[in-house]
Amino acid sequence: MMQYPTNSSERGGLAGPARGGHRLWERMVRGRKTGGLPFALLFITQKLHTQDAFGILWANAFAARGYDVHVICLEDRTAAGQGALGDITPRFTVHSLGKEHGTGRIRQVLRFWSLIITLRYDRVFIHMSPVWYALGWWWWLLRGIPVYLWYTHYKMQPGVRLFGWFGRRFFCATAQSLPQYRTSPKKIITGHGIDLAFWPKRPNVSSNPNSLLVVHRLSRSKRLELILYALTLLPGFTVDIYGIDAEADYAAAMRSLAGNLGVDGRAVFHGTIPMKKLPAIYTRHRLILNMASETIDKTMLEAMTCGCYPVTTKANAQAIGLPAAPADDTPEAIAAFVESASASPPLPADALYAIVVERHSLGRLLDQMDRYIRSGT
Repeated sequence: MMQYPTNSSERGGLAGPARGGHRLWERMVRGRKTGGLPFALLFITQKLHTQDAFGILWANAFAARGYDVHVICLEDRTAAGQGALGDITPRFTVHSLGKEHGTGRIRQVLRFWSLIITLRYDRVFIHMSPVWYALGWWWWLLRGIPVYLWYTHYKMQPGVRLFGWFGRRFFCATAQSLPQYRTSPKKIITGHGIDLAFWPKRPNVSSNPNSLLVVHRLSRSKRLELILYALTLLPGFTVDIYGIDAEADYAAAMRSLAGNLGVDGRAVFHGTIPMKKLPAIYTRHRLILNMASETIDKTMLEAMTCGCYPVTTKANAQAIGLPAAPADDTPEAIAAFVESASASPPLPADALYAIVVERHSLGRLLDQMDRYIRSGT
């Protein structure tokens, strides 16, 4: 684990020795400046593993911009994530809270508090986990450390509300995220962050226009049932479904529903899959279906780099930059759109890739976030 200078003059704290308790307290409250050392970023996320390998890409991208990146995660399976990314090597230090070893919640929270108090950093970036802000806001507020939250959901949580009061900026992929803060200057629309080094343009080699694709967590918010009902209206079509059983009871209900609808032979549940295998899957399908409401899964954007057109809600299509979507969210409208688009997708592969480059690339995202994070505004 990386060792940090303890002398305040080395890290730009108060000048001179801090022998008295009042001096130590003052130094803790005032925080520090990095001086000539790399700008330090505390990157907080839920997990580093195969399914969330993007965390490695994002943390590496911050490191490439000169940040000294330390990642706090609930669960560290970096080795699995590394396998998912092939030859890309992590360029940051990981501090796990120990879930992968069975550490209980109380010990996880105690370790989290220990880390945020003892590590040295200039800024905090929290990815989709406002609960960590709810646990650490008091320390960061006391230290005067700017905190930023990436959040692409529309639901409020206690940590989100707290962040709205004391946090510095919400970074949201689209205007659909956090509609409660639609007019707030704290909400910054950035687009998604697709790493184009990992997702270069790949040719679509689909030979079967009737082979459909679903790639997302199996949870109620994804509304997979709409796709299964639509499949009953598309007798010549099949759908390959990839994703972790995020809600086990819902995933079981969807498998049961497929059987009850008589489409279990055409709806194949493949389970979870390493990130490095996704390009080959995307390129073998012309259409990827995702009917999650008011949120954009990055899998749709990844598929676009492989010439695979997303079939999603009107609002999601508009937020992505797509020209066409089903007329509404009914199985009938989804089936009608699929039947038409499977033969001739609304956009060619080059145009799909251009949308990702211009509106949803990781480089563009970091350009925007970096302006706020580095300046502390």
